[in-house]
Amino acid sequence: MRYEKTSLPENVRKYLEEIYNDDELRDAFYDCDVEIYDEDWIRDLENDDSWLEDLMGPGESSYDDLKPFARDGSGALWVVIDDVLIGYIGTEGECGIVARNVDEFMNIIAMGRYVSDYCSADLLKSEDAFLDGLAGLEDYNADNKEVIERFIKKHGFTRDPRKLYKMIVQGLTVRPFFEIKATDDDYGDSYSLLGCDDGQNSLEQLIKLLGL
Repeated sequence: MRYEKTSLPENVRKYLEEIYNDDELRDAFYDCDVEIYDEDWIRDLENDDSWLEDLMGPGESSYDDLKPFARDGSGALWVVIDDVLIGYIGTEGECGIVARNVDEFMNIIAMGRYVSDYCSADLLKSEDAFLDGLAGLEDYNADNKEVIERFIKKHGFTRDPRKLYKMIVQGLTVRPFFEIKATDDDYGDSYSLLGCDDGQNSLEQLIKLLGL
């Protein structure tokens, strides 16, 4: 099995192997800004403790166990947190939890859009706002429909936009928040994936609005 020499959880390794071994499926994920590489790439990051500081500057994470498993086109990393949660660490100071587990993460990506497309307080403020906004989001998997449909069917994923909305909100609002607190005065703390540079304020306001 590929990735068996990494420290990634078995369920994550199985998904990576499935995607990496299927060129069309790997292209579909690439089009949604999730780039899957081979085992050596992951092991290089596991053997290099500087990658977090390279992305965020000197800082302390609110979670100790961070395991990179993919990247996006900007060089940001998708990480497994505490062997369960799925998080994102950006290149511009943003980070956060995007899914409660790898199954929900893969379901969200299989819907054919960038995760960042969903990370909007206006889009997530209500189910109705999400359903209205969803129609205007580009489907990046338009050229990979058949392979994505097989992937969705195989894993029993949902295409119900209401369930997708709930899944995304539940991921983004996991507590404790995933943050990087700067330990050097020349750097700032991370900010939430909702795209605001004032720490977790936007996320906390969304949580209050939704009554979570």
